[in-house]
Amino acid sequence: MTQVSLKESLEYLALRVAAGELLKLPPRTAMSVCEGTGLLAYRVLAGRTRVGRENLAAAFPQLGAGEVERLLKRVYANLFRLAGEIFYLRRLVTAANWRDYVEIENGERALDVFLEGRGGILISAHLGNWELLSHVLTWLGLPSQMLARPLDNPLLDRYILGLRESGLQRVILKRGSGGRVERILEDGGFISVLVDQNADRKGAFVPFLGRLASTWRSPAILSQKTGAPIVPGCCVRTGEGMKFKVIVGEPIYPRETADVSAETLRITGEFTRLLEKWVRTYPEQYLWLHRRWKTLPGPRSLVAS
Repeated sequence: MTQVSLKESLEYLALRVAAGELLKLPPRTAMSVCEGTGLLAYRVLAGRTRVGRENLAAAFPQLGAGEVERLLKRVYANLFRLAGEIFYLRRLVTAANWRDYVEIENGERALDVFLEGRGGILISAHLGNWELLSHVLTWLGLPSQMLARPLDNPLLDRYILGLRESGLQRVILKRGSGGRVERILEDGGFISVLVDQNADRKGAFVPFLGRLASTWRSPAILSQKTGAPIVPGCCVRTGEGMKFKVIVGEPIYPRETADVSAETLRITGEFTRLLEKWVRTYPEQYLWLHRRWKTLPGPRSLVAS
């Protein structure tokens, strides 16, 4: 059994107490509390706020300093609202009523891929309510499993895993999952994964929001090995209440080629361009607080020309 520290126990207890108190409130009131907490975090989390400010200023050079700050406050409010939604959606949105909360744009694209029987790799970003996205895919009747990294705190990890698997969705831990993932795709299943965090030196460097960003190339490599297409998607908030829109992008199919590196760059660049389009459309719903451009390309890096 994993040893749990006092700090980890207190973190877990604090989250359970906060979640319990939040769930006593009507959903609209609870979301207002979460957004207010986000605005407080904007002032308290100085390091993250600085990162978000720098990222926004670089991605939107046309914005003045005041506009960047206003947008950054909305980013914090959105992030903390998402945290609250994770608890409420488990109670409110189910396989029976999800259509009351979610509309789907171009959903037939994902269905067409499923009917081809070759499986699919659903890629998305930390945009809108990304936790809801793969649930919707499963409710549509598409067998989907999410790739995720375990949380450092084992107590929180088990708790959040339970929330994530409260629908029909199942979670696969990334480390050591390559063979299992390939079998799922070869059997016609879907894998969902978030691909917009810094991949260090191992990533493919492709343009994202005006700068080269180290991007996970595993989806492109998996696509080439199994023949499963990449299906870009996102789940964004569309109103003040719990109303969302799932947008499905045009599938990206692997090409037969001897130049695996070039094809990896092409696929990675294509889905990253689409993710960028959605981020620019809904900038207040994106996680700008991550050091996305932390790693610079080295002499042996895979870099888009």
